[in-house]
Amino acid sequence: MFDREYDPEFLRSIFDQTEVLRRPIAGIIAGYHILPYILVGPQEQHPNRSVEIRGKIRVSPRLIISPSQLGQTYGEVFGEREVMDRALVARVFSFLYTPRHQVKLEHDDLKIAKFDHGPQSQINRALDELSQREIIDTGLILAPNVRFYPISIDRFINEILDREFR
Repeated sequence: MFDREYDPEFLRSIFDQTEVLRRPIAGIIAGYHILPYILVGPQEQHPNRSVEIRGKIRVSPRLIISPSQLGQTYGEVFGEREVMDRALVARVFSFLYTPRHQVKLEHDDLKIAKFDHGPQSQINRALDELSQREIIDTGLILAPNVRFYPISIDRFINEILDREFR
């Protein structure tokens, strides 16, 4: 029915293999909030090179209209179709916690850059930048496969929600 890469178990493995290396000091607070992030992963054709995706997620305290009613796809929400896998562009955008913790998430300021050095080197560069500039509100994520980066972003948000709403 599905190729291996579209198999739900494969997509779950992307979620499980994603490493959230750094979380914002403050997570989701009352009212509107912005969660910036830096996501790094290997380039698909050149695993010794990296892709870095920087973005911001605007979070509202309550979801009034559910994503399924909006009919949005990952591609529409994230405004990107070149790097992201087609299977995700066609999927409905939702988060595991929407039924339990009504939160609306919007994506903004997506920037994608490719580098000739490996993912770990790019992670180290991002950590240095965050440290030197004393940035405490930005998450850092290591994605196993950047074609499926919205799943890694979901993992990032999931961990913040776990911490905030225990």
